[in-house]
This record gives sequence, C-alpha cells and structure tokens, in this order.
Amino acid sequence: MSSFAASLDPDGNGKPIYRGDLPFRTKKTVTFAGGTADVWGNDGGALDGGAIFEVTGVVKVALIGEVTTNLAGGATLEVGISGATAIFLPQETDTDLDAGNLWLNDTTAAAYYIVGEEDAAADNLPKYMLNGQDIILTVSGGADTTAGVIDFYAMWSPISNDGVLKASSN
Repeated sequence: MSSFAASLDPDGNGKPIYRGDLPFRTKKTVTFAGGTADVWGNDGGALDGGAIFEVTGVVKVALIGEVTTNLAGGATLEVGISGATAIFLPQETDTDLDAGNLWLNDTTAAAYYIVGEEDAAADNLPKYMLNGQDIILTVSGGADTTAGVIDFYAMWSPISNDGVLKASSN
C-alpha cells in the first residue's frame, strides 16, 4: 500500500479515533474571490471545474462543506466529478450558503442534518467509490462567487493498494 499525507485524528490521550469504514479525514479550504480572473469562484475561469481533492486508485468517500464565511455574488455551485458534477453536493445558489451552515446531499444548506436515511436521500451523507476521479467544484449561472469561505471535508478510505485522496494544491 502506498503512503499518503493523511492520519487518524487522535483523541485527548493521543490514541487514534476510528470512524468506521471512512477512517481518514482530509480538509480543503476554498476562499472565493470570483471577481478576479482564474481564482475560486470565477465562472469560466481556470479553477471553474477545478479539483478540490485529487484521487488516485480506488477510494470510498463521503463529503461535506462547512461554510465559515457567508458567500456572495449570485453564482450557483456544485461539487462532484467530471461527468457527474453534483453527486456530492448538489447545485446551490452561493447567497444561500451562510456562515454556520453545512452543505450536504440536499438542496438547502442548514445548520444541522439527520443522517442515516437511505444513502441517496436528501439530508444524508452518501458514500461513493471513485477510481481516480478527482472531486471538482463547479461555478455556473453566469455569475461569480465574489466572497466567502467553505471548508470541505472528505471522509475516506483506500480500497485499492494505491488508493489515495489528498487536498489539491489549487
């Protein structure tokens, strides 16, 4: 198995915390400044459809977004993979993503969710198997996301010997 820059989070005694079938957590912070060309939030720019997480081999993954600063601009955002750009986080208008909200497999961001329903149901945290497909953030709607911050968390597990998920350097 390959090595990767992920670890199990420790508890207060330094012992690893195991999260069932998704033991690893990788974070990617995206700061939007879409009024500037080719940055996060610029509709049609170099990072529109850009990778927030890079995947090698086969991994099992679930993803959430934690909004830490209100988003602005009027664009629509979604998170998925090439060819299925909204499988993780469906299309949401950026101005509906407010600080303190979580963005899950639902059309309305909220402060809390009940998880444990059917995997594909709204208000749930579906898990997907990916084979080398990077997880991408797409901006659309003919507008830019001009401000705001989202922390994206991927909870994941390697399946193949070369299975790795890491935050992109974008």
